[in-house]
Amino acid sequence: MLLVSRRASLFRRVLVNRFALLALVVLAGCATTQAPRAPLPQGAGAFSLEGRISVHYGEQNLSGKFTWDHTPATDDVGLASPLGTQMAQITRDEHGVTLTDSEQHKYRARDVESLTQTRLGWRMPLAGLTDWVHARPHGSQAKIERDSAGRPSILREDGWVIEYGYSGDGRAPQRLFLNYTLSEQPLDIRLAIDTRG
Repeated sequence: MLLVSRRASLFRRVLVNRFALLALVVLAGCATTQAPRAPLPQGAGAFSLEGRISVHYGEQNLSGKFTWDHTPATDDVGLASPLGTQMAQITRDEHGVTLTDSEQHKYRARDVESLTQTRLGWRMPLAGLTDWVHARPHGSQAKIERDSAGRPSILREDGWVIEYGYSGDGRAPQRLFLNYTLSEQPLDIRLAIDTRG
């Protein structure tokens, strides 16, 4: 009887130890899953956008999705195919700009426009876009036309013409149609903003 009791006690200890080990493995697996995008710090000038993008430049046409996290000191822009495959990741910080392509090759430059022109074949006006996506000028030389509700409908600045589309009586634009007038070939960029944060 004593032997049976000892065996039962030993069996319980082995079972408890195995259960604890299994729990640790499960917890470790949970810890390595990708966390959702963390919200940006809500400081002045910080925002995040998600939506769709299409680009027409000469004979080049592309369309897909974009994400953009912006703070005054940093930018993180993701460009993906319609199915979600990463095409490019662009990051800006105090050291400059880095573009990571679909094969994880990294390229660096001092500004986004020259880097995207070299690596993607078209220029992304990220500095101006930080204001244009909010329907406001980036500098002091912009020319603005307004709709009947007083919202900017067309903005001209730095060789760009930006036309805005709104939903109902909303003040933040949902669509931007950008045309760069100084390029040798027509450059058109369309943004449809699905979410703002």
